[in-house]
Formats: sequence, structure tokens, C-alpha cells
Amino acid sequence: MSKTNVGLAKRENRRQNIFGALDLIRNDVTPKVTEQVLLKPNFLSAKNQLASSHADAMRGAIDFLLTTPNPPKEILIAEGGNEKHSGEAFENFGYHALKEEYDIPIQLIDLNEETAWETTPIFLDDKTEYQIHMPKTVLDCPCTISMAVAKTHDVTVVTLALKNMIMGTIRKEDRVKMHGFPTHKERQRPNESKRMNINLIRLAKYLQPTIGIVDGTVGLQGNGPGGTDAVELGVAAASTDVFAVDAVMTKVMGYEPLEQGILHYANQLGIGVADLENINVIETAIKDVATNFKSHEWIEDQRHWQEPDAIVHIQA
Repeated sequence: MSKTNVGLAKRENRRQNIFGALDLIRNDVTPKVTEQVLLKPNFLSAKNQLASSHADAMRGAIDFLLTTPNPPKEILIAEGGNEKHSGEAFENFGYHALKEEYDIPIQLIDLNEETAWETTPIFLDDKTEYQIHMPKTVLDCPCTISMAVAKTHDVTVVTLALKNMIMGTIRKEDRVKMHGFPTHKERQRPNESKRMNINLIRLAKYLQPTIGIVDGTVGLQGNGPGGTDAVELGVAAASTDVFAVDAVMTKVMGYEPLEQGILHYANQLGIGVADLENINVIETAIKDVATNFKSHEWIEDQRHWQEPDAIVHIQA
């Protein structure tokens, strides 16, 4: 059985890191590129660049896409960010310049303004169902690329490409429900870790990106996913298996992939490869760049994500 490829690039800057990670898996990526490609950044904040995707990461991805044999004819950059007004993050982080730099049409889309949704149930902490709304803009795009930032998290230990794709695209008022509770005030540890890991795997059936990229040029540690505690990793990783790229970056950040709920379930169910023994890391050895990120202060609660009936609720 062939191993899943993950490109792990350490180059001169962020733009080169992203291009390099994709270039290392060019043969995997090229067949996935379609006439329309959606790049999904992470705008946790409209003001904190460390916690959000840099425009240079988009440049690296677009540069690469334009070198493929059949490059896209249109690029969507779509995100449902945390911002005071629509488009604030695009403005503050210099995304509008991208439209002027490339000949290819680039649309900047605020998914918080989506009007067409499809729904699927998740489970709340009391085991009742809740209908999550997923945007048609994302569901209908034939090639989606999650452009995540390497960050620690307050519920799932780390937050990487799969979680970025799901949590930033679903309807904004639904996001807290992924924790298993109706409101942020009602959230309880460690129950929210149990629920979120299960609910993310449920939604991966619909929102798993075609390509996963994690920008670790500068990561965020400590009480993420916000904050200002930076880690100079200097790398980026990419794969056509989002779980594999998340597994590699998890290890780079100093954590064991199969000890994380999302990756454990994906590997167990065979919907992705998260066991490093079955991953071919190309160019840069994990051991040469691995750094022990400072964990969130709630790390011990986050480690109690296991549930005896988890698979029943994932497959229900």
C-alpha cells in the first residue's frame, strides 16, 4: 500500500513556503485543479495578523496554481471571518491587492453573507440533534483549498486545515453548537472537546477540502487560537489528504497526531491518513523542524475527548 504524500517545505519566506509545499506534491495536486478553485483563509480576527491567514500565503498558492498544466480560470477567496463589518479582514490584511496583481479573476467572498445553505445534523452535549448550515458557495466548488495557520486551540489542542475549512464556512450562529452547547456561556470542559471532535468528523463528509495547507511560517502558541505568542517555525505543509497534512503539522508542533480526537477518528474510520507510519513526508524531516509549542492552559481538559459511543454518533 502506497503512503500518502505531505510536502513539508522550509524556504526563504511565507510565499515560497506555500509554493514549495505544493510543488513537492505537484503530481498529487495537478489532477485536482479545476477551472474554479476556492481558497479558504482563516480570519479568526480582522486585526490580529498572527492569528489569521497572511495574503502572502494566498500568493504562494496562486503562484503555484498558475504553473499547473490546466490552471484555474477563476479563484474564489472565501471566509466567514470574525469582523465588525463585511470585508474588514480583506481590507486590513491587504487582500484587495491580490485582484490587481494577477490576470486571473479573483473574487473575495464574505461567507457571512451567504444566502444558500444545505443542512446536516450534529449532536449537542445532551445528544439532541442540531441542523448545521453549510454554504453552497463552498459545497458547489469542485476544488477547495484550506489555507490554515499552525495554532494551538482551547478545545482541540491544535487547529489546522480541516478545522479551518469547517468552522470558518458554516453559518456563524451555528459555530458554537459545534462545541455541543447553545451559547458560549454554557460551554463546559471537557464535554465540548468530546462533542467538537465528533462533530468535525461528521461535517468532514461534506466539507473536507480537496487540498490542505498549513502555514507554519510563523505559528501561534499558548492560549490560541487568538493571542500574540508567536513561534518562528519557518515551514509550510501541504497534502491532498487534509488529515495527513494536519498529522504532520501536529507532530511538528510537538504533539502526537493519533492522540488528537479528530485525527484518531479519521484514521480509525479510514477517511484519512493520520498515522505517520503511513505518511511520506517529502523534503524536510519532521525531526529537523519540530518545536514544542506551548499548550493552551486548558490542555488537560482537552485531552479527555474520548467517548465510548463516539463512532455511533459519527456515523448516525
